[in-house]
Amino acid sequence: MLRTIILLYLTALICACTGPRVSYHPIVPGKAALPAGTQVDLYLPGSVVGRDYSVIGLLSIGDTGLSINCDWNDVIVIAKQKAQEAGAQGVLLTEIREPDFFGSTCYRIKAELIAYDTAISHPFTVEPRPEISLVAEPLQMFGNTERWAVIVGISTYADSALPALPFADDDASMLSRWLIDADWSPSHIRTLLNAEATERNIRIALESWLTKSRPNDILLVFWSGHGFPDPEDPEKVYFACYDTDSSIPATGFRMDRVVQILEERNARNVIILADTCHAGKLVTRGDRGLSVIPKVRRMQEDDTIPKGWVFMVSADTDRRAVEHSSWRNGAFTYCILQGLRGRADGFQSAGRKDGTVTLGELRAYLSTAMPHETQKVLGVAKHPLITTSTGNPDIWNLTLQAK
Repeated sequence: MLRTIILLYLTALICACTGPRVSYHPIVPGKAALPAGTQVDLYLPGSVVGRDYSVIGLLSIGDTGLSINCDWNDVIVIAKQKAQEAGAQGVLLTEIREPDFFGSTCYRIKAELIAYDTAISHPFTVEPRPEISLVAEPLQMFGNTERWAVIVGISTYADSALPALPFADDDASMLSRWLIDADWSPSHIRTLLNAEATERNIRIALESWLTKSRPNDILLVFWSGHGFPDPEDPEKVYFACYDTDSSIPATGFRMDRVVQILEERNARNVIILADTCHAGKLVTRGDRGLSVIPKVRRMQEDDTIPKGWVFMVSADTDRRAVEHSSWRNGAFTYCILQGLRGRADGFQSAGRKDGTVTLGELRAYLSTAMPHETQKVLGVAKHPLITTSTGNPDIWNLTLQAK
């Protein structure tokens, strides 16, 4: 009799193990379902949708306590299927809770289901990021290191007083492509080019989108465009955003604010690359004279660069980073890309020639290649500034290659 009771209990328990708990609250009821096979876009928290849309419903996917089939892929597939049934073209995630050892073993999400308004559009479009397929990429978990990048490249500005920079957007696009080729997840790369790179969108990328990163992850911030100090307070150094008013420096993005935001993430492994300013056939980056450099030098002198952070910046205070048609990039970015593509591998015995480029090898290559290239093309050598305050030499063993 006892055996029968136990068997019945176990049978009931097994039968009770179902998929995740799905809760949907329609805001705009009665919308027709999308045709089978219609693409549904997925946006991570903080993503810029880049077009007008309406929220037609609120979706929550949680754990019943006995849920199975609730890993990242399963949950996103369910969310996209629910969006398709509800007539939504996009799933805008507002909250992601990962599995943990002592709580739920499921991914749990909250999302807004959105329908695009095709009748009205913004002056620019940001392509949906990151997922476009039905099966989402699984997130790494339980202490594995992930890689995240915010990449900004601005060649044209709303303010006509800021000269166009022919190759700044190419700098950013080419670095993004290299990261993807190096096995970075496209969903972990936020690239903002030209009109996409407003102060608001950049702030969202840094302050909201990056909230998924964890302390042991690698964070990369790259900025190519104009930069300038506040004439009233040269210690305040700004990156120019697409919508910056050059007569009001505070409409730019302060460099120390970028650092502060990343510090708030408790990030331990951060690489900041800045290839700032230029204009003309052989264009000097910034008639206003840029300077991220004094800020970095002051941080170095004051020992305020966070431990484990690396700064690679394009030029010293009295030298201007340049573009040239022979590079189709800024000199700094050109050398960075050449190094990452393999020329830095084993350079000057800075590391083993093993197919992996470390930051130490990139540092050695950039310190030699940039003055060589600029001397050859411009007739004057330009030197990068590369610094970190950590006393741990292992920082230079970090690599931007994920494979």
